[in-house]
Amino acid sequence: MRRRPEASEPVRSCIGCRTRRPQSALVRITRSAHGVTFDGASDGRGAWLCRSATGAVAGACLDTALAKRAFDRAWRSRLGTAEMADIRERSGVAHV
Repeated sequence: MRRRPEASEPVRSCIGCRTRRPQSALVRITRSAHGVTFDGASDGRGAWLCRSATGAVAGACLDTALAKRAFDRAWRSRLGTAEMADIRERSGVAHV
């Protein structure tokens, strides 16, 4: 039987690039009745995206997640155009 190594930290998957990373290398974006938050501590459905070197959301992962509608699957509800724009603006990633 194969033994798993002791995990020192939970591992999560980025919804953009689908890479598995330690939780500290990702940013959790949550959606609740109060809207979308980036603090990672809020209740509600969560989605994880890779963190850039500056600590913000990685632009390539955000672009991929929005293009593939990965937030819809993670949050189990349809994401509107206004919410997409809000996520992009609040993430600090410039739209190309």
